Amino acid sequence: MIEAVASRRLAITGSLAAVLTTLAVIGVFLVAPEDADQGIIQKIFYFHVAIAITSLVAFLVACVCGVLHLRSRDPRWDEAGSAAIGIGLLFAVLVVITGSIWAKASWGTWWVWSDPRLVTYLIVILLYGAYFALRSSLEDDRRMRYSAIYAVAAFVSVPLSFYSVRVASSFVHPVVFTSGGANMPHSMLVWFIVSQAAMLVLFAALLELELLHRRADKALRRLKLRLEAPDPDPVSVA
Repeated sequence: MIEAVASRRLAITGSLAAVLTTLAVIGVFLVAPEDADQGIIQKIFYFHVAIAITSLVAFLVACVCGVLHLRSRDPRWDEAGSAAIGIGLLFAVLVVITGSIWAKASWGTWWVWSDPRLVTYLIVILLYGAYFALRSSLEDDRRMRYSAIYAVAAFVSVPLSFYSVRVASSFVHPVVFTSGGANMPHSMLVWFIVSQAAMLVLFAALLELELLHRRADKALRRLKLRLEAPDPDPVSVA
């Protein structure tokens, strides 16, 4: 019953993600106006920023799952948290790739180590990458407990990264969203919102898919153990 409900949720979120992503691609490349300074390469912004925000949302989900696991000791929260961090890291790598392409095309450099925005985001990636090293070094209850604590503690780096984007100045990493609003016309903003919605729903679909895969893998392992177990009461044939 639970798997059937999860499968329906996956079908809904997956379909919605496909529709929104298709709409975003069409809107960004065919409808949204080109930037006067950067031209068509600026269109990578719609996905670069949306993916970056989604990666931070994924780490927030992992933090919440960590808190819930520490309160309930329910292993399902551990599974959800580790899956969220794995997907968040995937999005984070895409952020670095898209950001590097955008920076090279627009400002002539792939990476600037003196930029606090880039460095703090790299620290976030390294911290969450270490999460899996921690999990692999522990077992069972200790793994779940310490992974939850780490997920909560590592989330401290997320506001740091977000704050650095707000206050640091750099020609490589311009600020688009400020306290005064978005520095873009409505014709661009609406397609960024569509792109952001697409990435968030895609994250939800990938998370549901990963959790379904893990449940199916556990069910198969239990079935394999039952099949391999010796018969406790073998029937003798006269």
